[in-house]
Amino acid sequence: MKKPTILLVTISKKVCKTFEENLRMFFGSKIRIETCYESLQLNKEMINKADLVVLSSPVLEDTIKVLKPSIPVMLARRSIRIAKLEQLLDLAPQTKILLVTNYIQNVRDSIDLLHAFGFGHLTLIPYVPGVTNAKETHNIELAITLGQVELVPSHIKKIIDLENRPIDLTTMLDIARLLNLSLENAHFYTAEFFRDFVKMGRNLSLSIQNEKELTQKLESVLNAVHEGIVGLDEKGFITLINEDAHRILQLPSINYIGKHYNEVIPNFQISENLNKQKEQLDSIFQINNRSMLVSKVPLTFNQKFTGLVITFQDVTRVQRMEQEIRRKSTELGLTTKYSFDNIIGNSHLIVSAKQKANRLAQSDYTVLITGENGTGKEVFAQAIHNDSERKDGPFVAVNFAGLTETLIESELFGYEGGAFTGAKKEGKMGLFELAHNGTIFMDEIGDASLNIQASLLRVLQERQVMRVGGHKVIPINVRVIAATNKNLQEMIKEGTFREDLYFRFNVLPLNIPPLRERKEDLFILIDFFFKLNKKRLTFDSIVKDFLINYNWPGNIRELENFIRYLIVIVEGNTVTKNHLPDQILSSQRPSNLANDSFSEIEEALLFLKNGRFTEDYKSILKILKVFKKQGLNIGRGVMQEMLPYFLSDSQLRRRLATLNKVKCIKVGKRKQGTEITELGIEVLSQFENLMTANEKKAVTLLE
Repeated sequence: MKKPTILLVTISKKVCKTFEENLRMFFGSKIRIETCYESLQLNKEMINKADLVVLSSPVLEDTIKVLKPSIPVMLARRSIRIAKLEQLLDLAPQTKILLVTNYIQNVRDSIDLLHAFGFGHLTLIPYVPGVTNAKETHNIELAITLGQVELVPSHIKKIIDLENRPIDLTTMLDIARLLNLSLENAHFYTAEFFRDFVKMGRNLSLSIQNEKELTQKLESVLNAVHEGIVGLDEKGFITLINEDAHRILQLPSINYIGKHYNEVIPNFQISENLNKQKEQLDSIFQINNRSMLVSKVPLTFNQKFTGLVITFQDVTRVQRMEQEIRRKSTELGLTTKYSFDNIIGNSHLIVSAKQKANRLAQSDYTVLITGENGTGKEVFAQAIHNDSERKDGPFVAVNFAGLTETLIESELFGYEGGAFTGAKKEGKMGLFELAHNGTIFMDEIGDASLNIQASLLRVLQERQVMRVGGHKVIPINVRVIAATNKNLQEMIKEGTFREDLYFRFNVLPLNIPPLRERKEDLFILIDFFFKLNKKRLTFDSIVKDFLINYNWPGNIRELENFIRYLIVIVEGNTVTKNHLPDQILSSQRPSNLANDSFSEIEEALLFLKNGRFTEDYKSILKILKVFKKQGLNIGRGVMQEMLPYFLSDSQLRRRLATLNKVKCIKVGKRKQGTEITELGIEVLSQFENLMTANEKKAVTLLE
C-alpha cells in the first residue's frame, strides 16, 4: 500500500527537524515526510505530491493560501518539552522573565501554555526582535526561549532554553484520523511524555519542601489523561495516582500516596518487574475480576532505577471497539480471504495467468479481469490486492449485476444527510471513500448503466468523488480492479458500453481461462474439493470419461457444486454413472454439426494426430477461436506473439498450411488474415476432450 506523504512547512530548519522526529516516533515507517523550512521555496508542485500539509506557525497560513492547495492543510498545535520545565521550578514567584520568540503569535501561545502547566506565578514578558522596544528589557536579567537563543538580547546572560516545541498529541491524533493511520506506536510517544512527568516529580520531591503542592500540580495534568496512571518508587510505594486509576481499579476516593501498591491492589503482582526493571507494554492482567491492559515503564536517573510508571485500561472497552470495527469491515466487504495460494492447478494456462496476475499486483494501475462465470475472477482480484503494496488497506467489493441504478450511485459515491427520502440523517460514506488507500473491486462491470458508466469515467479520470446531494469534492486514493463475463468490445459496437471507459479499465488486462481449456487441472481440483470437504470418493472408468468429455460451462463453481452433490448422494465410496446428474449424462458428445460432418472431423483428427505437432495445431486453433469470438481475423505476426512458445516464421507457415489443407482454417489473401472454420472449432473441441498424460496421472492418484 502506498504510504501517505506529509509535507512539513516550518519557519526554520531546527523546527522542521523536531517535527520530523516527532512524526517518526509516532507513526514509524507508515508515512513519507517531505520538508520545506523556507517558505520562499514552497511551490504548488511540492504540495500536489503530498496528502497533507502541516504548518508550524500561523504566519505560514497566508503563504499556503496563495497556492490554493487541493489537499488538507493543518496548523500543528505544539506543546513544551516537559523535561525542560524543571529549570523553571526553582524560580521565585513574580520573577521577571523575557520570553523570546520570532513571532508575536508564537510568544503568546508559549505564555498561555506555560500558564496552563502551572507557571502563572512567574512574570513572563513577551519579546519579539523588531517588535518589542529593546529599552524595556534593560532591567531584566533572565530570558526563556524555545530553541532560538540567537534572538535573546545580548545584555541578558542567563538563558533558559526550553528547545523547539514538539507537536502536541492532539495534532498527532488528528493526523492519524485524517490519513487513516493506525496508532500502534502511540504509546511510545505518550510513554515518553509520562516518563518526563514522573522524572520531574521525583526531582521536585527532593528540591521543594511542600510535597503536597507538587503532587497537586502533577495530578492536575495526569487527571486530564483518560488512562489510569500510577507512579511507584523503586521499592513499590505509590508516588502518584490519577482520578482515572481510582475509577478503573475501583478504588475508594482516598489518598494512596506513600502506600505500598500491594496494600492498594493486592491481586496485582509486579515484583518481577521491579527486580528486572524491564519495560512491559500492553500486557493483559486480571485485576478485581476484570481484564486490564497494562503497560509498565521503568524510570531511571543517572543510570539508577528510581521507579515505575504504570498505565491501566479496561480491556473490555478496547475489545468492544475492535469487535465493532471488525464487524463493520466484514459487513462492508472490507476484508479479503484469498491469495494466490488459493488458485489451484498446474496447467500451463492457469500457471501463466497466476504469473501474470502476480506481476500486475506489483503495479498500481487499473486491472480488467475477463472470464466466464465461475472461473474465479474475484479470487484473482483478492489475490492481486493481497500481493500488492495496498494489502494492509481495505478491499471493497461491489457487484453491478445486483443493484439498481439509483442504489448503485448512492452506494458507490455515498450521500449527504437528507439527500433523498430514507437517507440517514448523518449521511453515509460511499464505497470509493471506504476503499481509500486500498482496492475497490467492481464485479460484473458490463451490467453498469450508461449513466453510471459516465460517473465512473469521471472518478477514474479525476480520482475524486462527490456524494449524492453534496457539493464538496472528496479526493480518493484507490486502486481499481474491474471484472466482467461479457464481451465489452461487442457491447461498444452495440452502444451499451462506453469506449472511453473501456480503455480506462483495460490498462492491465487479465483473462481467466475456462475449465474446459485446462482439463489437466480437472482431477487436481476434484482432489482439492474432496479434501476441503473431508471426504474421499473414487470414480469408475465410465465416470472418468464423462467428466473428461464434459465441457463444464459453469467452470470451477459448477465443479465445486458437483463434488458437494456427490458427497451427499453417494452412499458408498465409488461414484458410478448412475450418480451423475442429467446435465453431464446428456452432454456425452455435444456437436452442432450434421452426422455426415463427422467423417471430416475424424479424418482431420487422424491426420493432425499422426504428426509430431499436435500441440502446435491445438495452440493455433485456440488463438484463432478467441479472435473469431471477437469477429476478428489474425495475421502470422500477431499469432507468433500470442503462442505460448516460439515458432519460427517458416514453422508457423507449415502448420497453417496443414490446417488449411484439412479445412480447419481459412487463410485470406494478402492482409486479410486467417480465421478458424466451424470444422476447426469442432476439431479443437475433440482435441480438448482427449486425456493428456497429465490427466491420466491425476486420475491414477485419485484411485
